[in-house]
Amino acid sequence: MTGRTRHLASCAVALLFLVPVFAEGQRARQGMVSMDNARLFYEVIGNGEPIVVVHGGPGLDHAYLQPGLDALATRYTLIYYDQRGTGRSSAALDSATINIDTFVQDIETLRQTLGFERVTVMGHSFGSVIATEYALRYPESLRALILMNPVEPGSRYREATGERQRARQTAEDREDMSELTQSEAFTARDPTTLSQVYRVAFRQLLKERDRISELDLDLQNATARNGQDVAALLGGSLGEVNWWDRLPDVQTPVLVLHGRYDAPPIDMSRELAETFPVGTFEVLDAGHFPYLEDREGLLSAVSGFFAGLR
Repeated sequence: MTGRTRHLASCAVALLFLVPVFAEGQRARQGMVSMDNARLFYEVIGNGEPIVVVHGGPGLDHAYLQPGLDALATRYTLIYYDQRGTGRSSAALDSATINIDTFVQDIETLRQTLGFERVTVMGHSFGSVIATEYALRYPESLRALILMNPVEPGSRYREATGERQRARQTAEDREDMSELTQSEAFTARDPTTLSQVYRVAFRQLLKERDRISELDLDLQNATARNGQDVAALLGGSLGEVNWWDRLPDVQTPVLVLHGRYDAPPIDMSRELAETFPVGTFEVLDAGHFPYLEDREGLLSAVSGFFAGLR
Protein backbone atom coordinates (compact mmCIF):
# COMPACT_ATOMS: atom_id res chain seq x y z
CA MET A 1 0.00 0.00 0.00
CA THR A 2 1.49 3.36 -1.01
CA GLY A 3 1.75 6.34 1.34
CA ARG A 4 -0.93 8.16 -0.63
CA THR A 5 -3.25 5.16 -0.43
CA ARG A 6 -2.71 4.87 3.32
CA HIS A 7 -3.49 8.57 3.67
CA LEU A 8 -6.76 8.22 1.80
CA ALA A 9 -7.72 5.11 3.73
CA SER A 10 -7.16 6.96 7.01
CA CYS A 11 -9.10 9.99 5.86
CA ALA A 12 -12.47 8.25 6.10
CA VAL A 13 -13.55 10.39 3.16
CA ALA A 14 -17.27 11.09 3.17
CA LEU A 15 -19.25 12.79 0.44
CA LEU A 16 -22.18 14.82 1.71
CA PHE A 17 -24.02 16.25 -1.29
CA LEU A 18 -25.93 19.44 -0.63
CA VAL A 19 -28.74 21.19 -2.47
CA PRO A 20 -27.82 21.88 -6.12
CA VAL A 21 -27.47 25.54 -7.06
CA PHE A 22 -27.22 27.42 -10.34
CA ALA A 23 -24.52 29.80 -11.58
CA GLU A 24 -24.20 31.37 -15.02
CA GLY A 25 -26.87 28.93 -16.26
CA GLN A 26 -24.79 25.92 -15.19
CA ARG A 27 -26.02 23.34 -12.69
CA ALA A 28 -23.58 22.95 -9.77
CA ARG A 29 -23.23 20.38 -7.05
CA GLN A 30 -21.74 21.07 -3.65
CA GLY A 31 -20.35 18.73 -1.05
CA MET A 32 -17.95 18.15 1.81
CA VAL A 33 -14.89 15.92 2.03
CA SER A 34 -14.30 14.82 5.61
CA MET A 35 -10.81 13.84 6.75
CA ASP A 36 -9.18 13.12 10.09
CA ASN A 37 -8.10 16.70 10.64
CA ALA A 38 -10.24 18.84 8.31
CA ARG A 39 -13.45 19.19 6.32
CA LEU A 40 -13.26 20.66 2.82
CA PHE A 41 -16.18 22.33 1.09
CA TYR A 42 -16.20 22.00 -2.69
CA GLU A 43 -18.39 23.00 -5.60
CA VAL A 44 -18.35 21.37 -9.04
CA ILE A 45 -19.81 23.18 -12.04
CA GLY A 46 -19.75 22.70 -15.82
CA ASN A 47 -18.67 19.95 -18.20
CA GLY A 48 -15.47 19.03 -19.97
CA GLU A 49 -11.82 18.92 -18.89
CA PRO A 50 -11.64 19.03 -15.06
CA ILE A 51 -9.93 22.10 -13.60
CA VAL A 52 -9.28 22.37 -9.87
CA VAL A 53 -9.31 26.06 -8.95
CA VAL A 54 -6.93 27.06 -6.14
CA HIS A 55 -7.96 30.44 -4.78
CA GLY A 56 -5.58 33.10 -3.51
CA GLY A 57 -4.97 34.68 -0.16
CA PRO A 58 -3.71 33.01 1.82
CA GLY A 59 -6.62 33.28 4.19
CA LEU A 60 -9.43 33.92 1.70
CA ASP A 61 -12.01 31.50 0.30
CA HIS A 62 -13.17 30.83 -3.25
CA ALA A 63 -16.15 33.22 -3.24
CA TYR A 64 -14.26 36.14 -4.81
CA LEU A 65 -13.73 34.09 -7.98
CA GLN A 66 -17.44 33.79 -8.68
CA PRO A 67 -19.47 34.39 -10.69
CA GLY A 68 -16.85 35.73 -13.11
CA LEU A 69 -14.72 32.62 -13.44
CA ASP A 70 -17.85 30.51 -13.96
CA ALA A 71 -17.62 31.57 -17.62
CA LEU A 72 -15.07 28.77 -18.04
CA ALA A 73 -17.74 26.25 -16.99
CA THR A 74 -19.32 26.56 -20.44
CA ARG A 75 -16.41 24.44 -21.70
CA TYR A 76 -14.75 22.86 -18.66
CA THR A 77 -15.59 21.25 -15.34
CA LEU A 78 -14.54 23.63 -12.57
CA ILE A 79 -13.84 22.28 -9.09
CA TYR A 80 -13.85 25.12 -6.58
CA TYR A 81 -13.03 24.53 -2.93
CA ASP A 82 -12.38 26.53 0.22
CA GLN A 83 -8.92 25.95 1.64
CA ARG A 84 -8.92 24.49 5.13
CA GLY A 85 -9.82 26.94 7.86
CA THR A 86 -11.73 29.41 5.68
CA GLY A 87 -15.11 29.70 4.00
CA ARG A 88 -17.16 26.59 4.59
CA SER A 89 -14.11 24.43 5.19
CA SER A 90 -12.84 23.80 8.71
CA ALA A 91 -9.67 22.68 10.46
CA ALA A 92 -7.78 23.17 13.69
CA LEU A 93 -5.65 26.30 13.58
CA ASP A 94 -2.29 24.78 14.36
CA SER A 95 0.92 24.13 12.45
CA ALA A 96 0.28 20.39 12.20
CA THR A 97 -3.00 21.00 10.35
CA ILE A 98 -2.33 24.22 8.40
CA ASN A 99 0.83 23.89 6.33
CA ILE A 100 1.94 23.54 2.73
CA ASP A 101 1.94 19.72 2.95
CA THR A 102 -1.72 19.50 3.97
CA PHE A 103 -2.78 22.20 1.48
CA VAL A 104 -1.17 20.28 -1.38
CA GLN A 105 -2.53 16.94 -0.18
CA ASP A 106 -6.03 18.45 -0.10
CA ILE A 107 -5.93 18.91 -3.87
CA GLU A 108 -4.92 15.29 -4.38
CA THR A 109 -7.62 14.10 -1.99
CA LEU A 110 -10.23 16.10 -3.91
CA ARG A 111 -9.03 14.65 -7.22
CA GLN A 112 -9.24 11.08 -6.01
CA THR A 113 -12.50 11.57 -4.14
CA LEU A 114 -14.21 13.07 -7.19
CA GLY A 115 -12.88 10.29 -9.40
CA PHE A 116 -10.76 12.21 -11.92
CA GLU A 117 -7.79 10.31 -13.36
CA ARG A 118 -5.92 13.55 -14.05
CA VAL A 119 -6.78 17.20 -13.58
CA THR A 120 -5.57 20.62 -14.62
CA VAL A 121 -4.83 22.81 -11.61
CA MET A 122 -5.43 26.56 -11.90
CA GLY A 123 -3.90 28.71 -9.19
CA HIS A 124 -4.85 32.37 -8.86
CA SER A 125 -2.52 34.87 -7.16
CA PHE A 126 -0.99 33.20 -4.08
CA GLY A 127 -2.84 30.05 -5.10
CA SER A 128 -0.18 29.69 -7.81
CA VAL A 129 2.34 28.77 -5.09
CA ILE A 130 0.16 25.90 -3.86
CA ALA A 131 -0.63 24.83 -7.44
CA THR A 132 3.05 24.78 -8.41
CA GLU A 133 3.96 22.69 -5.37
CA TYR A 134 1.21 20.25 -6.34
CA ALA A 135 2.69 20.01 -9.84
CA LEU A 136 6.08 19.17 -8.34
CA ARG A 137 4.71 16.50 -6.00
CA TYR A 138 1.99 14.87 -8.11
CA PRO A 139 3.05 15.00 -11.78
CA GLU A 140 1.25 11.72 -12.52
CA SER A 141 -2.06 13.29 -11.43
CA LEU A 142 -1.63 16.45 -13.47
CA ARG A 143 -2.68 17.12 -17.04
CA ALA A 144 -1.61 20.76 -17.04
CA LEU A 145 -0.95 23.75 -14.80
CA ILE A 146 -2.50 27.21 -15.22
CA LEU A 147 -1.08 30.12 -13.22
CA MET A 148 -3.46 33.08 -13.38
CA ASN A 149 -1.89 36.33 -12.19
CA PRO A 150 0.70 34.44 -10.16
CA VAL A 151 2.81 35.85 -7.36
CA GLU A 152 6.52 35.49 -7.91
CA PRO A 153 7.99 32.23 -6.58
CA GLY A 154 11.00 34.14 -5.31
CA SER A 155 12.34 37.66 -4.87
CA ARG A 156 13.96 38.68 -8.17
CA TYR A 157 11.13 41.09 -8.97
CA ARG A 158 10.12 42.03 -5.42
CA GLU A 159 11.38 45.61 -5.66
CA ALA A 160 9.83 46.23 -9.08
CA THR A 161 6.52 44.76 -7.93
CA GLY A 162 6.51 46.97 -4.85
CA GLU A 163 7.24 50.05 -6.92
CA ARG A 164 4.40 49.30 -9.31
CA GLN A 165 2.00 48.68 -6.47
CA ARG A 166 2.94 51.90 -4.68
CA ALA A 167 2.53 53.83 -7.92
CA ARG A 168 -1.05 52.63 -8.21
CA GLN A 169 -1.93 53.59 -4.63
CA THR A 170 -3.72 56.88 -4.17
CA ALA A 171 -3.82 59.15 -1.14
CA GLU A 172 -7.37 57.92 -0.62
CA ASP A 173 -6.17 54.31 -0.58
CA ARG A 174 -3.54 55.06 2.06
CA GLU A 175 -5.94 57.08 4.20
CA ASP A 176 -8.71 54.48 4.01
CA MET A 177 -6.37 51.61 4.79
CA SER A 178 -4.86 53.40 7.76
CA GLU A 179 -8.27 54.22 9.20
CA LEU A 180 -9.55 50.67 8.76
CA THR A 181 -6.51 48.83 10.14
CA GLN A 182 -6.31 51.05 13.22
CA SER A 183 -9.93 50.49 14.17
CA GLU A 184 -11.18 48.29 17.01
CA ALA A 185 -13.37 46.46 14.51
CA PHE A 186 -10.28 45.40 12.54
CA THR A 187 -8.60 44.10 15.68
CA ALA A 188 -11.79 42.19 16.53
CA ARG A 189 -11.79 40.70 12.99
CA ASP A 190 -15.18 42.11 12.16
CA PRO A 191 -16.22 40.62 8.79
CA THR A 192 -17.59 43.90 7.42
CA THR A 193 -14.41 45.79 8.29
CA LEU A 194 -12.09 43.10 6.90
CA SER A 195 -14.17 42.96 3.72
CA GLN A 196 -13.60 46.67 3.28
CA VAL A 197 -9.86 46.23 3.86
CA TYR A 198 -9.74 43.81 0.94
CA ARG A 199 -11.73 46.19 -1.25
CA VAL A 200 -9.25 48.98 -0.59
CA ALA A 201 -6.28 46.67 -1.18
CA PHE A 202 -7.66 45.13 -4.36
CA ARG A 203 -9.08 48.21 -6.07
CA GLN A 204 -5.56 49.40 -6.83
CA LEU A 205 -4.90 46.09 -8.63
CA LEU A 206 -7.71 46.58 -11.14
CA LYS A 207 -7.48 48.19 -14.53
CA GLU A 208 -10.64 50.14 -13.63
CA ARG A 209 -10.77 50.84 -9.91
CA ASP A 210 -14.49 51.49 -9.76
CA ARG A 211 -15.20 47.85 -10.72
CA ILE A 212 -14.14 46.67 -7.27
CA SER A 213 -17.82 46.43 -6.29
CA GLU A 214 -18.21 43.60 -8.83
CA LEU A 215 -15.92 41.31 -6.79
CA ASP A 216 -17.62 39.29 -4.06
CA LEU A 217 -15.53 40.35 -1.07
CA ASP A 218 -18.20 39.98 1.60
CA LEU A 219 -16.20 37.69 3.85
CA GLN A 220 -17.86 34.80 5.61
CA ASN A 221 -17.48 34.76 9.39
CA ALA A 222 -15.01 31.87 9.34
CA THR A 223 -12.84 33.56 6.72
CA ALA A 224 -12.74 36.82 8.69
CA ARG A 225 -12.12 35.04 11.97
CA ASN A 226 -9.48 32.57 10.79
CA GLY A 227 -7.93 34.11 7.68
CA GLN A 228 -5.03 35.88 9.41
CA ASP A 229 -4.13 32.77 11.40
CA VAL A 230 -4.29 30.57 8.30
CA ALA A 231 -2.02 32.99 6.43
CA ALA A 232 0.50 33.07 9.28
CA LEU A 233 0.60 29.29 9.69
CA LEU A 234 0.87 28.61 5.96
CA GLY A 235 3.53 31.29 5.57
CA GLY A 236 5.47 29.83 8.46
CA SER A 237 5.52 26.39 6.86
CA LEU A 238 6.70 27.83 3.54
CA GLY A 239 9.43 30.06 4.90
CA GLU A 240 11.23 32.16 2.29
CA VAL A 241 9.92 30.99 -1.08
CA ASN A 242 12.76 30.86 -3.60
CA TRP A 243 11.63 28.34 -6.18
CA TRP A 244 13.07 29.61 -9.44
CA ASP A 245 15.55 26.72 -9.54
CA ARG A 246 12.78 24.17 -8.89
CA LEU A 247 10.52 25.22 -11.78
CA PRO A 248 12.38 23.25 -14.49
CA ASP A 249 11.30 20.08 -12.65
CA VAL A 250 7.67 20.73 -13.68
CA GLN A 251 7.41 18.68 -16.86
CA THR A 252 3.69 19.15 -17.53
CA PRO A 253 2.50 21.98 -19.82
CA VAL A 254 2.07 25.31 -18.02
CA LEU A 255 0.04 28.36 -19.02
CA VAL A 256 1.04 31.64 -17.33
CA LEU A 257 -1.59 34.38 -17.57
CA HIS A 258 -0.51 37.95 -16.83
CA GLY A 259 -2.77 40.96 -16.35
CA ARG A 260 -1.21 43.96 -18.03
CA TYR A 261 -2.25 46.26 -15.17
CA ASP A 262 -1.32 43.92 -12.32
CA ALA A 263 1.37 44.79 -9.77
CA PRO A 264 4.05 42.26 -10.84
CA PRO A 265 5.91 43.44 -13.96
CA ILE A 266 5.28 41.63 -17.21
CA ASP A 267 8.92 40.48 -17.24
CA MET A 268 8.31 38.39 -14.12
CA SER A 269 5.46 36.42 -15.66
CA ARG A 270 7.30 36.07 -18.96
CA GLU A 271 10.40 34.69 -17.25
CA LEU A 272 8.18 32.39 -15.22
CA ALA A 273 6.69 30.90 -18.39
CA GLU A 274 10.11 30.59 -20.01
CA THR A 275 11.57 28.79 -16.99
CA PHE A 276 9.08 25.94 -17.21
CA PRO A 277 10.20 23.36 -19.82
CA VAL A 278 6.76 23.48 -21.51
CA GLY A 279 5.53 26.99 -20.73
CA THR A 280 3.07 29.25 -22.56
CA PHE A 281 2.63 32.95 -21.85
CA GLU A 282 -0.42 35.13 -22.46
CA VAL A 283 -1.05 38.79 -21.57
CA LEU A 284 -4.61 39.82 -20.76
CA ASP A 285 -6.14 43.30 -20.83
CA ALA A 286 -6.81 43.31 -17.10
CA GLY A 287 -5.38 43.80 -13.67
CA HIS A 288 -5.26 41.12 -11.00
CA PHE A 289 -8.72 39.69 -11.75
CA PRO A 290 -8.96 38.92 -15.50
CA TYR A 291 -12.17 36.90 -15.12
CA LEU A 292 -13.77 40.24 -14.25
CA GLU A 293 -12.04 42.64 -16.66
CA ASP A 294 -11.08 40.48 -19.66
CA ARG A 295 -13.32 37.45 -19.56
CA GLU A 296 -13.23 36.84 -23.30
CA GLY A 297 -9.44 37.08 -23.38
CA LEU A 298 -9.20 34.62 -20.51
CA LEU A 299 -11.55 32.13 -22.16
CA SER A 300 -9.68 32.43 -25.45
CA ALA A 301 -6.29 31.90 -23.82
CA VAL A 302 -7.42 28.85 -21.84
CA SER A 303 -9.22 27.35 -24.85
CA GLY A 304 -6.17 27.83 -27.05
CA PHE A 305 -3.96 26.24 -24.42
CA PHE A 306 -6.16 23.14 -24.19
CA ALA A 307 -6.37 22.92 -27.96
CA GLY A 308 -2.57 22.77 -28.02
CA LEU A 309 -2.58 19.93 -25.51
CA ARG A 310 -4.85 17.85 -27.71
